[in-house]
Amino acid sequence: MESKPKLLIATSNPGKLKEFTLLLPDFEILSQETFGIIPEEEVGQTFFENSLHKARFAAHASGLSALGDDSGLIVPALNNMPGLHSARYAKADASDEENREHLKKELIKIDVDETQAFFVCVLVMLNAPSDPFPLVATGMLEGTIKITSEGMNGFGYDPMFYPLGSNLSLAQMPNEEKAKLSHRGKAAETLRQKIKNFVSQ
Repeated sequence: MESKPKLLIATSNPGKLKEFTLLLPDFEILSQETFGIIPEEEVGQTFFENSLHKARFAAHASGLSALGDDSGLIVPALNNMPGLHSARYAKADASDEENREHLKKELIKIDVDETQAFFVCVLVMLNAPSDPFPLVATGMLEGTIKITSEGMNGFGYDPMFYPLGSNLSLAQMPNEEKAKLSHRGKAAETLRQKIKNFVSQ
C-alpha cells in the first residue's frame, strides 16, 4: 500500500487538525507540535499574509511541505471584528469560551441578539520555505451570529454561527456535513483541485 505524502499543518489547534484530516484525505496530516514548533506572533495585515507566514515558518522548521491556515469571523455590525483577531479576541491565549463570551458582550453592547456574519479561510501550501509558487485557496461562509451557543461538535465560534438557510449551528452539524459547507471545507476543496491540476501538468 502506497504511503500518503506528509503535510504539516501550521497549527496546534486540535479542532483544525481534525477537520484537515477529514478534508485532505490524500495526505498524512501532521501537527507542528510533533516537531516542537512554536509559532511566531501573527503580524500580517491580511489573512493571506498570516497564512503564508505560518506555512513558510513551518516548512523551514520541519523540512516538510506545509499548509498555513488563517481564518476568522467577520461581523459587519462590529466593524468587521473579530476578523484577524478571532483567536485572541478576548485576550492573548484566550480560550474558545472566553472569545465567545467576549463576542456576546460586544453584541449586547450594540443591542443585537443576532446579526449577519461571515467565516473566512485562506490556505497557503508550500513545498519548501523558498517555494516560488505557493498554492492559495480561499473559502467563505455566510450566515448569522447569535448571542446564544448551541451544539458541542465544533470549536471556536461554531456554536454561535448559523449558516445561511440553516436552523443548526455549525457545532450542531455532523462532521461530514460541516466539512462540505464550511469556509475551511470550501477552501480545502479548492486546494485539492489546484493540487490535482498542478500534479497533472
